[in-house]
Amino acid sequence: MLSHTRAGGCHGDVDSRAKKTKLRYTAVMFLPTTREEMDRLGWDALDVILVSGTLGDHGAAVLAARGQVPVLNGPRSDTGPVQYLVQAIGEHASSIRFMRDPTRGGLAAVLNEMIDGQAVGIRIEEDALPLSPEVQAIAELMGLDPLHLPSEGRIVAVCAPEAADTILNAWRTLPEGRGARRIGQVSGEAGRVILMTLAGGKRLVDQPRGELLPRIC
Repeated sequence: MLSHTRAGGCHGDVDSRAKKTKLRYTAVMFLPTTREEMDRLGWDALDVILVSGTLGDHGAAVLAARGQVPVLNGPRSDTGPVQYLVQAIGEHASSIRFMRDPTRGGLAAVLNEMIDGQAVGIRIEEDALPLSPEVQAIAELMGLDPLHLPSEGRIVAVCAPEAADTILNAWRTLPEGRGARRIGQVSGEAGRVILMTLAGGKRLVDQPRGELLPRIC
């Protein structure tokens, strides 16, 4: 679980002029990492990973638009504002441990950067990942990992387990959050992002290498 005590890492502000509110989010130290530590601290479960919608749509749409993939009725970019998703968290802002948009490098980059140098890892479930058939098809045709494809209107958040369902339900009331899902949780496998596959195995989700797409924004 992510400690409430700031101990370094990535941090920033998301400002909402519409409601004149500010949500502070910080990537901090991960605790606990074992059931014994959880029991000692009185915590019931590890922090969970949420995404606000389908992943990789923007990257797949750009590839299709360039004609690199011969596909009709391909994916549409998810480009859009995230301020309403942030506002929807509302009174549960204190339950958010980390928040970021999965742009360059997609979900894989966000999760790997989040645990870099930390004492724990991340475990995600393949059957929980919100990937559209169009994104999966383009990734398969081009030999790409869809988790490396960028999104431009999504949020990845780590939150306390007791707030997860409330945040998901709030996101799903918004057009940009209809596909919100819980995809995994913090694990004790230090420095590793592990995908639990549909076949019952495990796959390491690595940090993207090189440029899948040139910078266009």
